[in-house]
Amino acid sequence: MFAIVATLALLGFAILMLARMFQAERSKMAAALQGHSWASQHSASVGPVTVRLSPRYSASRPMRTQPAMRAAA
Repeated sequence: MFAIVATLALLGFAILMLARMFQAERSKMAAALQGHSWASQHSASVGPVTVRLSPRYSASRPMRTQPAMRAAA
């Protein structure tokens, strides 16, 4: 019985927090749906960014095993 009450309380709290978040961000969401989001506007101060990735580990080499171990696999 306690588990059911605790679960329902947690679910109610989560719904309440989502409703408050939606209420606070409603104007931003409406602007984004209309295409007026701040992210959709280009900024002159931000240029192209180059990201370089290098592998930290070299390719794995084949393991050297004894024939008995190969047969067991």
